[in-house]
Amino acid sequence: MAQLIKLYDYVSRYELDVYRYPSQFIRLKKQQWDKVSLAWENNSFHSVMKVSQASDFKVEDGNEKRSFLTRFKTKRLKVAEETSDQNPLVYEAAIEDKELQFPFTTIPKTIDDLKHLFLDYIFRFQIRWASSTLREKSSVDPSVFRDRLLRYFVQRLPDHYLLLYRPVFKLKNAPVELDIILIGTTEVYCMTFIEELDETVFTGSKEKFWVARRGDHEKKLLNPVLSLNRTGTVVQKLISAGQMEIPVRKFIISRNGYIDYPFAPYDITILDKRTFDDWFQRLRNASAPLKHIQLKAAQVLLSHGLTTSYYRSEWNEESNE
Repeated sequence: MAQLIKLYDYVSRYELDVYRYPSQFIRLKKQQWDKVSLAWENNSFHSVMKVSQASDFKVEDGNEKRSFLTRFKTKRLKVAEETSDQNPLVYEAAIEDKELQFPFTTIPKTIDDLKHLFLDYIFRFQIRWASSTLREKSSVDPSVFRDRLLRYFVQRLPDHYLLLYRPVFKLKNAPVELDIILIGTTEVYCMTFIEELDETVFTGSKEKFWVARRGDHEKKLLNPVLSLNRTGTVVQKLISAGQMEIPVRKFIISRNGYIDYPFAPYDITILDKRTFDDWFQRLRNASAPLKHIQLKAAQVLLSHGLTTSYYRSEWNEESNE
């Protein structure tokens, strides 16, 4: 699964330490898969399923016990966060964080069912993981969990890809909304997607608007080159300022339609229904460990991320004591 390191203007733990969290996430994912697959093989899947919260605390003294448990977990998380990445407490504490918990609600019948359930579990985990830190979290729009394009990239690409999904950067004290940025081991991909109903034909030009046609229906859409060039320019400037030698490539993509743009700029690659699958499969088949230049590129980009977040309630409680 590609690692979601920045989502919109949400807070990101990767901004705090991009050299620690990618490897930590990979271990977390493996640990959770080992746990659920073992439970399924041993016919004890109920142990990883959602249980009633009423069984956790007694009604009459629930608030007191919850308060104690919150403080205990907060202190343990704080210790874990400040501990070396090699210490098991680092990821054990993350697994115990209630904000990151999504217990299973159904028992899979086959191993394929289990894999699908697990992918859905990890997708939801990724979003929470990518929008919170020990002290802060962002309010995640529910539509994010239904974003098919986000799910497509996160679930289908290997762990060594780092994804910034429509991030908001702060440049010269002004917010700048960018397109999708994917950091691979050898290249950085800036991508703009244009998708309507299946078989839609997009006619490109240098004008402010493109035309989308499907049968007798026709509509205009804003020229995607404008936002793509903005993203590519920002990324290239930041990469160059960081003195990194990693190519930045730009793509206009339609997975379910066709793009007719005969005079496309030389530095933009067009991918549509005829060519996208082959290109994406090559990305999926690329097998390589995370590279230092990837993490350095991610660090440079994340250092300009704009963040909208608030402190967790347990931290506010401690500060008022």
